Amino acid sequence: MRKSRHARRNASALVTLALCAAAPFAIAQTKPPAKDAKGPATGAASAPAASGAPSGSAASGWGTDPALAESAHPPASGSAKTDFSTVSAPPAEAWSHTDVHEESGKTYMFIGARYRGNIVPKFLLNAFVDEGKTIYNNSFGFEFDLRKDNFSFVPGLHYMELGTQDMLFHQKNTPTNIPGNYSRVNSSMKTIMASVDLLWSTKLSKNVDLEYGAGFGVGVLFGDLVNNWVREARAGETPEFVADTGRGYIRCKTEGEGGAGSGCNKPDHQNSQDAKVGDYTEKSWANGGSKPFLFVWLTPDVGLRIKPVKEFEARINFGFALTGPWFGISGYYGLEKKPEK
Repeated sequence: MRKSRHARRNASALVTLALCAAAPFAIAQTKPPAKDAKGPATGAASAPAASGAPSGSAASGWGTDPALAESAHPPASGSAKTDFSTVSAPPAEAWSHTDVHEESGKTYMFIGARYRGNIVPKFLLNAFVDEGKTIYNNSFGFEFDLRKDNFSFVPGLHYMELGTQDMLFHQKNTPTNIPGNYSRVNSSMKTIMASVDLLWSTKLSKNVDLEYGAGFGVGVLFGDLVNNWVREARAGETPEFVADTGRGYIRCKTEGEGGAGSGCNKPDHQNSQDAKVGDYTEKSWANGGSKPFLFVWLTPDVGLRIKPVKEFEARINFGFALTGPWFGISGYYGLEKKPEK
């Protein structure tokens, strides 16, 4: 009886040990199967092991399904795989020197230099005095072009000549046979002028715009304005100036030269307080003279804007200022920079 009881106890212990050993496998077999997007669940507990599978392979088939094997045994931290087939290639280079398109709302800046030729025609002078001749002057300067939405704001600083050669002027609406109504004028005046041009543009082609607008400026005058009385040339003297009437004239070197009525005396000229002889230099307005100290620039402006590449633009333009017609040529360097990668 004791042996029978002892045998039953040993058998119960063996069954208990067997159940404990088989429990992990039983629990694993009862886990829900993994879902496959392309088909029914795989790795179910009821699926038979693959024929010829190595000894010890799980009955669920994990050893033959890479996806399930990988999900069951995820890679260690830091060793995750990267699918390089989904990485986009960097965008192609968009910057081009020949792409001169200007985007709406964006400001473009240029800095450059300008030349202008200024013409003072004789007919314009004749609105104030008779005689005279056409004058041509030069102007140079630096400009800054601030451009946005087909509009340019162009401030600048310029040096402009206002010089002349010797000219014979006749006081308008006075007799032509009286020397006192004539004088010789020579200007060496110049101006430093601050100006601004306001220019709108219309596209003519990819690289050319039609521009139109106006220019404004104020300058300070400096230099001399010589105003010298003249007398009629005597027999045997070579005239320095010949009037439209054919009479020849010579500058008065001293007051009273040639006697009364010769044109070299104060009484020969109306309201003259100074003897304008010997290359007399006019006083400025500030000192009660007739030479202005300010110069005003006001003109319409029309021309072409040419932009062959991003970094350069040029202008050819024309206008008619208070002093007469002018033409201009200018070139500018663009400050637009290539964007960083």
